[in-house]
Amino acid sequence: MSSLKNVILSLIVILCLTGCWNRVEVNDIAVVTAMGVDKIDGNRIRLSLQIGVPATFGAAGNMSGNVRSTFNASETGVTLSDAYRRIQEKLSRRIFLSHSRVLIIGEKSAKDGVSYIIDFFARYQEPRVNALIVFTNGEASEFLKSKPLLEKVPSEETREIMKQGIGLKVSIKDFWDMLISDGVEPVAPRFKLVPLDSKNDSGQESSASQIVQAISGAAVFKKDKLIGWMNASESRGILHLRNELDLGVITVNIPEEKGGGKVSVKFIKADTDFNPYFQDGQLKMAVKSRSKVTVLENASPINLSQSKELAYIETKLEESIKQRMELALAKAQKQFRSDIFGFGRIVYQSYPKQWNNSYKEKWDTVFPDLEVTIKAKVSIKRIGLSKETK
Repeated sequence: MSSLKNVILSLIVILCLTGCWNRVEVNDIAVVTAMGVDKIDGNRIRLSLQIGVPATFGAAGNMSGNVRSTFNASETGVTLSDAYRRIQEKLSRRIFLSHSRVLIIGEKSAKDGVSYIIDFFARYQEPRVNALIVFTNGEASEFLKSKPLLEKVPSEETREIMKQGIGLKVSIKDFWDMLISDGVEPVAPRFKLVPLDSKNDSGQESSASQIVQAISGAAVFKKDKLIGWMNASESRGILHLRNELDLGVITVNIPEEKGGGKVSVKFIKADTDFNPYFQDGQLKMAVKSRSKVTVLENASPINLSQSKELAYIETKLEESIKQRMELALAKAQKQFRSDIFGFGRIVYQSYPKQWNNSYKEKWDTVFPDLEVTIKAKVSIKRIGLSKETK
């Protein structure tokens, strides 16, 4: 009898587990691959959604450009939710945000403050906070109109560009963390739309060239408001000062007295150490960057097989890296007065009592005058095939 009861109970449990009462069929949803937010006249918010065309999802690619892989839908509202509702009214399928890979925010919206955008992602359970966040000089709606070259959808191209490690890579969750944390201000990558074939034989931009997206520096924030941009070279300094450099190429000029020319190297590994300390009661920060590189090109008469010449190139590289870091630091301290490097966090980790008692409430005024010393060390690990130049 007991055995029969166990069998009946097992059957009941199995029956309860079968089926998907809350399933969502692909044929019933509009899958969003990217989102864009702009502020327009009248202080209204424009939400733009890039929606995938289901028939193309199984295709091998979108190389020819004849098959449309996505379409854009946009609406304005007094809030993001209001604009979202207005878009839904125009679509036959339910908007599905869980596959959105990228959030693009236009310059005007970023300057007015992005807290309401982050709040939408924090409260609404469907969008993923691990989606990447980028900012653009113009309008996000225009950025979403770019056509992918090698990927099926534009948002995937954005992700792949950032995965290369040549610039900042920030998720919505990362940005949110910087926004609500003490001792650090938000920073994120800037993207632009540029011609793929930028110059023709006459030196003019080709009007027939396809417009593509490209990473181009960084967006710097004070609290939740965009206060300025850093260029590509300065953003490399940011990566060093945030200990986030993965890949990259750096070229140094060889002076004429050494024969002139240039030498280019590729980063194999880069690490940065931070050491806050007190000297005569004054808080200071020591930064040391260590990089391992390999030579990509030697367009100079220098013979890299000679240890003396190799050491000379290492010194030139150290000077160049230090200069990039100092440029980014000076701009963040003196022009923007924004601790995008998280130096305040580092001070807290090393000296929590001093941070809470003396610096937490006034870090905005301490950071711009914080004395920071920077040292860079470079080791060339491989020079490739080479021979002495005659």
